[in-house]
Amino acid sequence: MTDPGGNPRRLLPRTWMPFFSRFGRLNPVQIEAIPKILSGANVVIAAGTASGKTEAVVAPVVELLLAGRWEGIAVVYVVPTKALANDLGRRLLGPLDDLGIRVVIKHGDRPQFPKTEGRFFLITTPESLDSLLCRRPHMLSGIRTVILDEIHILDGTYRGDQLRCLLRRLGDVTAVLPSTHLLSATLANPRATAARYTTSCEEVNIQSNRELKHSFCESLEETARLSRARGWKKLLVFCNLRESVEEVAAQLAPLWKPYPVVAHHGSLSSETRAHTEAVMREQRVAACVATSSLEVGIDIGNIDAVVLAEPPWSVSALMQRVGRAGRRGKVAQAAVITSSPEERLLIQAMFEQVEQGRISEDSYAPDLSVVVQQIASVLYGNPGGASLDTLSIAAGALCETSDLLQILDKMADNGWTEHRISRWWATTKLMDLGEKGRGRLHSNIPDQNAYTVFNALGGSRVGAIGEPFDLIFTLARKAWKVESVDHARKRVVAKPYPASAPPPLFERHRGVGAFHSWLPRELRR
Repeated sequence: MTDPGGNPRRLLPRTWMPFFSRFGRLNPVQIEAIPKILSGANVVIAAGTASGKTEAVVAPVVELLLAGRWEGIAVVYVVPTKALANDLGRRLLGPLDDLGIRVVIKHGDRPQFPKTEGRFFLITTPESLDSLLCRRPHMLSGIRTVILDEIHILDGTYRGDQLRCLLRRLGDVTAVLPSTHLLSATLANPRATAARYTTSCEEVNIQSNRELKHSFCESLEETARLSRARGWKKLLVFCNLRESVEEVAAQLAPLWKPYPVVAHHGSLSSETRAHTEAVMREQRVAACVATSSLEVGIDIGNIDAVVLAEPPWSVSALMQRVGRAGRRGKVAQAAVITSSPEERLLIQAMFEQVEQGRISEDSYAPDLSVVVQQIASVLYGNPGGASLDTLSIAAGALCETSDLLQILDKMADNGWTEHRISRWWATTKLMDLGEKGRGRLHSNIPDQNAYTVFNALGGSRVGAIGEPFDLIFTLARKAWKVESVDHARKRVVAKPYPASAPPPLFERHRGVGAFHSWLPRELRR
């Protein structure tokens, strides 16, 4: 371990200045993680929000990149959301540009990829990594390190299972087996989680030394009074549902006047969410009402206090949400709105578990719909057919060969695959599916039967709503009146409406992957 009182520049001769010079020292997470990564070990870091996890991994990885003169795409940094990819790219652009390394962000909203030569640091999502592995595997042959951020969001879901398969496929196309590092603020069992993504791993588990202080309130009005009494200027209010976000934001706005109240959730357009994030970064006094979309480490400036308008789904979610407050201090402040004595007892018990560092570990079973999606991706990327061994490289992370064969036979029965000359082939039907929708084969996220809402004044995209919807509804903290509806293209054109209105219905993500219905019935959940 590095001596905290020593000179860490000795370990990071190239990356100390761009990453740590403004701090003058390393923090505990960095002191423990950096030597392990420089030694070549895989590392899983479990540490609180604002603990410096990103720099603890990126700085030594880039040090190795520069020392080894790795060229091309040498590092891939996988995040669960496009918004986090954009935010991370913005944060790393300066330090990496100073070192002559180009930051490349690739996801569904930014599909283009540079064709120039140089050193690249790729930030992407599981779905876009799948697309690259399928369509441009040669571009990934030089990858030396994979970083998996906010892994708790992906792990235990069909997206985490897809990522497990992608890592096996990546290891098959790279010249050197990449090192793998995992980061999270809330892992019940870091080693068990890491074992699903890498063969061996060293653990860095640093408990947060920030004190959690919470107060109970019975209403938003009481919360607003408490905020004024304690001088809280920046609030982050968490709800569980997108409908709740719109309702609570509307109720909070008159209580928070004359300062802005903004909303953030997955049904808002990326432009609307980016505006919300900018308001929170730039305004001295503001409030944001959000779902779990802001549990992850997107930079929205320093938050004085977090408000829990609804009970979090889990102790892990409570830790993530409250951890967003007071990131630059030693105390995280929270106000909790409860509707009954029983709810207050529940929240109190959850806070006690957080203080004791106890996070319950969820049971895990793979989602075999991912096997279907991976078969489609591999076969599309191999027009000359693929052997069972090749398919097993991806699917072997999730199922036995007998299950794989059963899934392949089911896909063949439905006209997606065929078997001849000891190889499996994509049919014209499957190849056409990959050509018509470039992202269709690479994403296991179920399609949403939602209508996209456009502003009649200028045509900008506001967000998406479910059906049925009223002629007047609230979205992105504004009331809208429907001007026209195109049911064939699922488009709604609406104009701002000078009154209050209830929120619309929002689509829900299903708990199983989009390819679930392609599975043999006996292998479905």
